[in-house]
Amino acid sequence: MDGKLVWQGQVLGVGDLGSDNEITLKEDQGDDGNRTVEQLSSDDDGNVEIDTSPLEAGNYFLEGGDATPSNQFEIVVQSFSATDFEDDTVDDDETVDFEFNSNRGTYAVNVTADGLEDEDLDSIFNTSTDNNDFDVTDYDNSNDSDDEVIKISGISDADDYTANFTDIDTGEYTFDFESNDTSATSNDTITVTEGEDGSLSFGDEVIETRTNTAEIPVELEETDQGYLRVGTMEDAGYEVYLLVEDDDNNEGETGEVVVEMDTIAAANNTSSVEDAFSPADSDDSVSLEVVHNESANEHLGSGDYPLSLSTDINETLTDANDATDFSEDDLEAFDDSEEDTSYMTLENRQTLAEDAVTAHTAPQGNLNDITDELDDDETLNDLIEEENITATDTVADGDGMLVSLETEGLHSYFEEGDTFEDINSAANSNGQDFNLTIEGEDSGPNADPPVWTTSDTVGSDETATINDSVEVVAANQSEGTVLFNVDYSGFGSEFETGDSYDTTFNVNYDWEYASEEAEDNEENEEAVDSFDLEQREFELDDSNEELPASATATVTGETNVAPGTEVSDRLRSAGNFTQSNDAYVADDGTFEIGHDLSEYEAGIDYTLEADEEGGTEDDLEGTTIPGDALQSFDYDVSTDPAEPTVGDTVTGTVSVDNPNDAQKSEDVEFVFDGETLYNDTVDLDSGASDTIVDGATLLETAEKGDYEWELIVDGETEDSGTVTVAEDDSGSDDSGSDDSGSDDSGSDDSGSDDSGSDDSGSDDSGSDDSGSSDDGTPGFGVGVALVALLGAAMLALRRQN
Repeated sequence: MDGKLVWQGQVLGVGDLGSDNEITLKEDQGDDGNRTVEQLSSDDDGNVEIDTSPLEAGNYFLEGGDATPSNQFEIVVQSFSATDFEDDTVDDDETVDFEFNSNRGTYAVNVTADGLEDEDLDSIFNTSTDNNDFDVTDYDNSNDSDDEVIKISGISDADDYTANFTDIDTGEYTFDFESNDTSATSNDTITVTEGEDGSLSFGDEVIETRTNTAEIPVELEETDQGYLRVGTMEDAGYEVYLLVEDDDNNEGETGEVVVEMDTIAAANNTSSVEDAFSPADSDDSVSLEVVHNESANEHLGSGDYPLSLSTDINETLTDANDATDFSEDDLEAFDDSEEDTSYMTLENRQTLAEDAVTAHTAPQGNLNDITDELDDDETLNDLIEEENITATDTVADGDGMLVSLETEGLHSYFEEGDTFEDINSAANSNGQDFNLTIEGEDSGPNADPPVWTTSDTVGSDETATINDSVEVVAANQSEGTVLFNVDYSGFGSEFETGDSYDTTFNVNYDWEYASEEAEDNEENEEAVDSFDLEQREFELDDSNEELPASATATVTGETNVAPGTEVSDRLRSAGNFTQSNDAYVADDGTFEIGHDLSEYEAGIDYTLEADEEGGTEDDLEGTTIPGDALQSFDYDVSTDPAEPTVGDTVTGTVSVDNPNDAQKSEDVEFVFDGETLYNDTVDLDSGASDTIVDGATLLETAEKGDYEWELIVDGETEDSGTVTVAEDDSGSDDSGSDDSGSDDSGSDDSGSDDSGSDDSGSDDSGSDDSGSSDDGTPGFGVGVALVALLGAAMLALRRQN
């Protein structure tokens, strides 16, 4: 017994004291010695009982008989209060929360209330709720009292509890709570009032596309729950019953629970239907009560589904999800208390627009942070605009590639974080039949282009499945947008820079959820966008060779990496300065990094290095100029096509940018192949740009060879280069080139140098080449004609491929 904790009011039994001995109960008063409290006598078995009710808190021990000095115990007074019910009043159809407070860990209390029988008390406290994890039992009160008593066991201060006053008579009740084994007591008073009759009604009409999640708004007035029926077997061949509960009690007001219905999962009369219904607000509750055993178990068709609300349902059906004896008689309670009716209309999908797919790019390493920024108030389109996701027709190798899909349907299939492996697995029982495919636009002779697809059906050897490489970044049904991340790092060597690709989202026409148009025309739905995969390019502007010795010196450059990519530089002059700053690539592919060189003079040599987070870099050397001096313009010279072949028409473009914060002029001359195409003064305002040569024709029906060009600014060569026109190596000499057909058919003598000139209507027409040849071999002209026809046919076939 040494050190035992005893609560005041408990009866303490002590044994092994020897029979019929005088035992003294003493209190240990510390430095003040001991105080005798009571004389006791042990019974024949050596036991004594000590009523601790009159004892004050303190340390006590027994003396006499066989008692030992080490039998000390402590009396502790239990503090106890049943705090106020959460509300002073409660309707006779509502619940109210309450809690106990005590310095004791776990204990039991007896509960009484004037005017309530034990059945009433049991109904109030023995309610079916996760809060009440205690036990409620009848208590046999030995006192002479008309009050009925229950015992609540297993109470803990850590828990909040719920009292249910449904069907309790109106009036004021004082509840007395007494500790079951100590002297602790408490009480609290609550008034039960007559509740208002609750009502249920539907909110806005429900019209949704099949393959989406329908939202059914249920309004609850003066009540927090009701039953919802979706469909009827007679009108829709589908019938389910749901219990809808609002987190608010809606006393004196109207609340709302929005029931979300996954129109794919709801059709399966299996375990998936359990997950098909949920509340839009996680604080509310929607639970499946009954599924008609003959309800549609594959697909929910288009059309109207009756909706009904009721305050009651036959209790025997609440656990009858697999009811095989389901009958209308079982629903008499529902129909008798029906409150409101409406309809849910499910419509077929519309055909995907051809431009419903858009390729996007994003900086390396930025994708993991994208969805973290998508909060409750931000739309997916906001995310695309604000998180450096840029629609593009070029992707720099290594940057993120994303694909957006604009669609008013299919959203039940897409959940944030799912890959197509997850989508395909989850959709097996639902017959999913759509895919995202990336296909090369070009291929070599007699070869199929490479294809990467999320379809489980792989075609040629050039096709690879990428189910684990395509992930749903976000999906927003209300916006009609889905955003996929395409991880192309595992696509292999066939996915090459310098090539063009088509991104296609396909929906098969014979799928249950294909659009009516696709089904009628027996043509798959396809939405396509194209992009080029490019080597990463990064270049500092020439104007960086002259940075002003001012506080606003600016390093500029161009790149093809994704907008939002971080760019860093290092500006160093030995013995003078070392500065490093960073910036981000703008939407137009340019970047600007500011430096303060105001403490330095003109004429200081420096080196400038810059790189972007993907690893490409550039460097140059330069010299500071006076702070008020202006930098040279930045020029860009380009040709189209960049690598021309014989017969092409080649055009040239020269653009110019003013990097200064002030107006500036420069004299510019552009010379191509010895001919001056531009010679004028260029005058640009601060930060302005212009295209001074805009698609000028440099070569028409280009011939093989090298063509020199030069850009002269203020009398000095700013830039120069060579345009090389090469032979077209896409075919052989006898197909699509100078010798296609032969000298006299479809080549030099037809539509080329000899067409309409020396050989037309002269030597080669009705003369030497007709029926003979220059060396007199009979039939040579016929052979040439046959070769020409065969060559033309092969060329046509190759172009088709």
